[in-house]
Amino acid sequence: MLFLSWILTQGKVFASWGPIGIVRYARMHTAGVGRVHVFGQGLTVGTTSAEAQRWYLANAKPLVVALIGIPGEPIGEWIVAARKELKVRFLIAPDALQFVSGVDPALYQVCEPLGDAEPSFFRLKDWLAQNLAKSDVLMLDLAYPLVPAAQIARLQHAAYTYDRGQREIGFVSPALTSGERRVIGYEWDRADRTWVSRSAVHDLGQGDIPRYVLAANSHGLYVTQRALDQVRFGSVDAAGLTFEQQVRRMIALGWQQNVRTLAFPPVELAARGLRVPEADDFDRAWLTNRAVIDADGHRRIIFVLAGTSISGGIRTVFEQADEFESKGFSVEIWALQGHPDWFDLRVPVKTFQTFFDMIPALRNEQAVKVATWWETAEVVWLSTAHTGVAVNYVQEFETWFYPDDEVARAAVASSYRLEMAHLTIASFQQEELAGVGVSSTYIPSCFDERKFLPLPGVQRRDDTLMALGRSFFQKNFGMTVAAWRSLGDSRPRLSLFGFEPDILTERDVHYEVRPTDDRVNELYNEATMFVQTSLHEGFSLPLIEAMAAGCPVITTDSHGNRDFCRDGENCIIVEQHDVDGLAAAIRFLQEQPDERKRLSHAGLATAADYSQGVIFHRLEQFYANLN
Repeated sequence: MLFLSWILTQGKVFASWGPIGIVRYARMHTAGVGRVHVFGQGLTVGTTSAEAQRWYLANAKPLVVALIGIPGEPIGEWIVAARKELKVRFLIAPDALQFVSGVDPALYQVCEPLGDAEPSFFRLKDWLAQNLAKSDVLMLDLAYPLVPAAQIARLQHAAYTYDRGQREIGFVSPALTSGERRVIGYEWDRADRTWVSRSAVHDLGQGDIPRYVLAANSHGLYVTQRALDQVRFGSVDAAGLTFEQQVRRMIALGWQQNVRTLAFPPVELAARGLRVPEADDFDRAWLTNRAVIDADGHRRIIFVLAGTSISGGIRTVFEQADEFESKGFSVEIWALQGHPDWFDLRVPVKTFQTFFDMIPALRNEQAVKVATWWETAEVVWLSTAHTGVAVNYVQEFETWFYPDDEVARAAVASSYRLEMAHLTIASFQQEELAGVGVSSTYIPSCFDERKFLPLPGVQRRDDTLMALGRSFFQKNFGMTVAAWRSLGDSRPRLSLFGFEPDILTERDVHYEVRPTDDRVNELYNEATMFVQTSLHEGFSLPLIEAMAAGCPVITTDSHGNRDFCRDGENCIIVEQHDVDGLAAAIRFLQEQPDERKRLSHAGLATAADYSQGVIFHRLEQFYANLN
């Protein structure tokens, strides 16, 4: 089958380009494709120019290039050279004929709308429908440097292949550079209700990641024939709108009719004097004041999850969903897995096979739609382009999950968008998000005060070290084990819980597999102390649960716990990887019952500020005020 496919492709290339095309195809084939990243929501990074060229040779679509304005110098050589590599026809203004002197008229066509004193995109669209109805169009401003043919082919490749068969891309915009400034489309700042070209303090490479955008410049904008045919203007009044405003209006109408605009920074064009668009009444009408109330007057919330398997972050979402439902919200969970068997969830779970299946259904829902993981952020964002309100619930700035993958970290950073309301659980994450140009609301995680509390009838032991037994690299469980082992014969009993009972099997180790919350609380109440040596945590809920149960805490500075862990006041903090320091802290608490009692009381006072009763009220106000 592969051989037959190769033969058919060669035939298509030969039919379109002749022997020269076969040579070009072979040359592009030897160039390779590099490493391509494809993430769960469809984000694709790493396609090469060679790959685009190969695709173009076999699949080129009819294209016209609309040359806007009057060139400052002859452009005939550029047109002839581009025509050798592209299946393209050029449109020029009547006044530009002198700049193509000597060029075969078959390569270009005079387009009257381009000669208007103020060119009109709407008139250009009508002209194309009458004269070249089966073609895509690329718009190039002749005030800027001419564009290499390979870049044009790459824009077409992105338009037809990037969304992996969904066929919803209608516009593709390149990155535009003007001096040191680089524009990759524009974002709508929901807080200020203005268009912005976002800049970041911390460059994680997010500017090189393809991303969908709600507005873009006309220069270099690739528009498919499907978009030209499908996007309807309706009663839009074009009077008084500039060419750039008309293009942005077309893009906006496209989003409202499920036609996407992709900003594709692998293609970069030079421009000058780029200005951020000014918001107008049309922008504010479709981007603000979204309906999120159902027919019965209940505010709707849909949490979007990748999975429903056991994890602390997913549990937090379940607890919030049930709480909001009890408060009169209309709540659903949409996920790629079914109803959990490990949590007594009252809210219904709507299950989908893929995010590609979820997006078309979700965008029809008038609701507050909540992303819970960076890959769900794009799903939620796409589904709120014209319906509902998007929230990004950030329990961790997910770059921490990819310590050895810079492309994934860049992809994570690019998923944070100003059109979304961001809610985060730690001030450390608030600072991280600010570093990539995103503001957020801080409301911490919380514990269930009905489940985690001191138990008067349980005797606290003086020989038990408790910890969460997990192998995930961020937990750095090996540090806990090394310190415990170093204590030799005087080491305390090690009490572990979780779902990996084989993580440590030796004398004086007791592991409870998936204990209930009531049983975990008993373990907290029995333990001499609780230790957690994570390299990084979004919040570290077990620490606050332990404090709520009156268990003294030893921990590392894992960033997300900085808001409530204070060394020497309500816990002991040791340096990361300091095995000797941890062993000394364990021994110290073993030998100092008065210090254990002092830390216990201080921990109880801290935990009082993080109960569900306190935090859920703040969350309820946050969601109730979104529009």
